[in-house]
Amino acid sequence: MKANHLFWKFVYHLVIKENARIIDASPDKKRIWLEHENNGQKQAIRVARVEHDWMREIEEDQSKAIQSMKRIKRMIPSRNLVFYNIYVSTFPPVDLYDRMSLMENKENTPIQHFFVAEDPVRDVTDLPEEVLKQLGTKWSWEEIEENITDDGHEQYESFYRRETKRKQESLEDRDRSLLLYGKTRITYLLLMFIALMFFLIEQAGGSTDILTLIEYGAKYNPAILDGEWWRFFTSMFLHIGFFHLFMNSLALFYLGTAVERMYGSLRFIFIYFIAGLFGSLASFAFNEQVSAGASGAIFGCFGALLYFGLIHRQLFFRTMGFNVIFILAINLAFGFAVPAVDNGAHIGGLVGGFLASAIVHLPRHKLNRRQAFILPFTFVLAAGMFGLGITNDNKSDSPLLDLQIAQELLQENETEEAEDILLGILENQEHAQARFLLGNALIQKGNTEEALVQFQKAVTLDEEFPEAYYNLTILYLELGRVEEAQESFRKVKQTSDPRTAEQLDMERLETLLREKSE
Repeated sequence: MKANHLFWKFVYHLVIKENARIIDASPDKKRIWLEHENNGQKQAIRVARVEHDWMREIEEDQSKAIQSMKRIKRMIPSRNLVFYNIYVSTFPPVDLYDRMSLMENKENTPIQHFFVAEDPVRDVTDLPEEVLKQLGTKWSWEEIEENITDDGHEQYESFYRRETKRKQESLEDRDRSLLLYGKTRITYLLLMFIALMFFLIEQAGGSTDILTLIEYGAKYNPAILDGEWWRFFTSMFLHIGFFHLFMNSLALFYLGTAVERMYGSLRFIFIYFIAGLFGSLASFAFNEQVSAGASGAIFGCFGALLYFGLIHRQLFFRTMGFNVIFILAINLAFGFAVPAVDNGAHIGGLVGGFLASAIVHLPRHKLNRRQAFILPFTFVLAAGMFGLGITNDNKSDSPLLDLQIAQELLQENETEEAEDILLGILENQEHAQARFLLGNALIQKGNTEEALVQFQKAVTLDEEFPEAYYNLTILYLELGRVEEAQESFRKVKQTSDPRTAEQLDMERLETLLREKSE
């Protein structure tokens, strides 16, 4: 009975008097891990209630303790975490001849073992006050009176257990109030609106069609430069293809609900849209492509979680910290590895979400001087990215993007608009693909002679251009220039790979050429 009393008195002393916190416990509550801090030094303390006759049984338990260390490390954020393992028993093992000492292990983390017994043995067991001195505690140990009955030991044990449990429940209630402050309303509304916009775009022309995306508000630098600043916000509700929609919706469902619970709905709205704005601004400044998606706002949720971790570091790492950092690192690495991913928007959203969280701060937390500095800094940073996007001409006038848009315009018979874009490209630089598409535009307008000139310039710029040779062959045949048509057809066969030859329908052209030659 006294050993149980001693065990719970030890746990009680650490939790109630020294403000240690229970972070893990076995189902029978006989092995308890506590987190304690002594003058800035983080400690992980394991208190174990055991009754072992032989040291080999203790050594087996020590192995289990060492196996738990990696998991405990993830719960306590510290570079120099110190581990202690304290056994409480009625008697020491019969083959324990000396006091336990500091031991190394496979984790390369030393762990100090102690053995406290109901009936201490000189030079073999440790006294509670000696253990507390090693831990660097503030309060001294109060010895258990000798004349306490078994019922008295049970009453003390029950009292210490009850008070420890009450303190732990109080701490857990505080944690829950931080993690579960609000309800998740806005996240579900955002998900529904994003799904609705995807449905509308699919009906209008397809979510992978660039012209449709631009029409519905995707981030398109030239349009933003023309004053359509609202694209910074509308682009975060559009998605390119179902897979893009599914992955972002899944991420928003998990991250958005977590952030909205922590910060509340109003703060979450502010964080989400500021993060989305920063993502769009970063994309505007560093990426010339048409872009869409909630990725910037979603990375802003990562930023909000990191800010929470900055304010409540222990709770963050005890609950979600390593998982959040691991998933964030994977996503950023994927963005750097895959060129098609707009990583600028991701990083911009991450920074924006962190700054927005710092501006509104966490619920039930007093505002401090930090907010007075962060708000103007956020504004200056946003203005700087916008200014960079305006001055960076390479980002707003991308030939590859303009060529893609011109090609889609031609497919929709928007010949005049396509021609204007292509002429704009050619004013700045010669480009074989631009000459080729301009030739196609002139054919749609019925201007065969000028189209012929454009195709000739295209093959001059790029001698390995089978599509341009193909169109030249057709035009030469229409103009009755059979010998030149034959030469162009020969170039088509020389420059075409099997797949291109199949797409160009070489057999049909060869038949037509044979008929014209007869």
